[in-house]
Amino acid sequence: MSEFVLWTPLFSFVIFILFFAIGDWISNLTDSKVSGLLIAMLLYLVGFQTGVIPASSIDDTGLTALASNFAIMLILVGMGTMIHIKELMAQWKTVMVALVGLVGLALCSFTISSWLFGREWALCASAPISGGIIAGQMTSQAALDAGRADLAAFAMLVIGCQGFVGIPICNFFVRKYCNGIIAGTIQMGETVEVQEESKKRRLLDFKWMAGDNTIIAKMAIVGWLGYLVSFACAGIPVLSNLTNANIMYLVMGIIFCVLGFLPANAHVKAHMNGFLLLAVLSVVPGSLATLSLEDLLRMIFPLVGTLIVGAAFVCLFGAIAGKVLHVHWTIAFAIAICCTIGYPGTQIIVDEVVRSLHCDEPTRVKIYEHVLPQILVSGFTSVTVASVFFAGLICPLIF
Repeated sequence: MSEFVLWTPLFSFVIFILFFAIGDWISNLTDSKVSGLLIAMLLYLVGFQTGVIPASSIDDTGLTALASNFAIMLILVGMGTMIHIKELMAQWKTVMVALVGLVGLALCSFTISSWLFGREWALCASAPISGGIIAGQMTSQAALDAGRADLAAFAMLVIGCQGFVGIPICNFFVRKYCNGIIAGTIQMGETVEVQEESKKRRLLDFKWMAGDNTIIAKMAIVGWLGYLVSFACAGIPVLSNLTNANIMYLVMGIIFCVLGFLPANAHVKAHMNGFLLLAVLSVVPGSLATLSLEDLLRMIFPLVGTLIVGAAFVCLFGAIAGKVLHVHWTIAFAIAICCTIGYPGTQIIVDEVVRSLHCDEPTRVKIYEHVLPQILVSGFTSVTVASVFFAGLICPLIF
């Protein structure tokens, strides 16, 4: 009779998915105020530090190989198919405020944050602050490739903790803006309406090329074309950074969705988004496996510092852009800081604030329809689109 082995690849996968499920439960119970990612990281951290979970358990699941080989590519191509050009054009002021906020983040990361906390810590924090899990994973993977497990873990800690800074700020300024409208001290302005997409057949929209496997195949082809463009531009000054493979995956997803070759929300329609995201998330606990408690304690000061300074500059530059574009500073603050939240946190904040307003129902609905699109578009602009470009440009400068 063979000897029983507990930590098989299957059991490692069960523990992995269970920890992230627990994170989801706590996140749902707290209305996304506590990051599910942070909970999963803390569970793994305790397991690694106590020796209950072997350091090889994440690699044993096989998910890290899946993430590095093609999961990131498929997710980024899919994210490109989520971008609605007409909506971004209609909300161009919101988009500009969000982007200028990220310019402020980049400026402080290369100057004040680098001076206060060290260049590597500051730049490793900047990409995660600019967006969500994908930007954090890109930074974390770059750090692992450079042999810096501490910086890889730090990047994911920023992702896990940024909501503690961003959510209260966004909630406060959305509430202040809404109450100002009710009090009459802030003029609401017109609610932007987006025209429906044309039903006209697009160039590469072949109806017979349907089905989950077909969509995945088309996404893989588009990703490979993005890789070819990146490879062709490698070694060319400036252009090589702008055509980073991760950036080109996103760009190609946008282009081929517009042409009709890929459907909108392709990765969701192929029913693989959840599993791909799990593969990407496997990098998170893996970066904690080799860290000592001393390494983690050393991260506290740069973690808290970069989040606070980064958030301050994001809001400041967002408010400056709002002033130029005639967007009230309170909603400009909220729009800019959405880079640290993302969906569904952005919608939950607006829902909670509007639900608590002291006004009649028609006014409540009018305010909701005015504020929600701005907050959602802001989060989408920074988290889904700009952060990928941000991380793609920043990562080569760190290592």
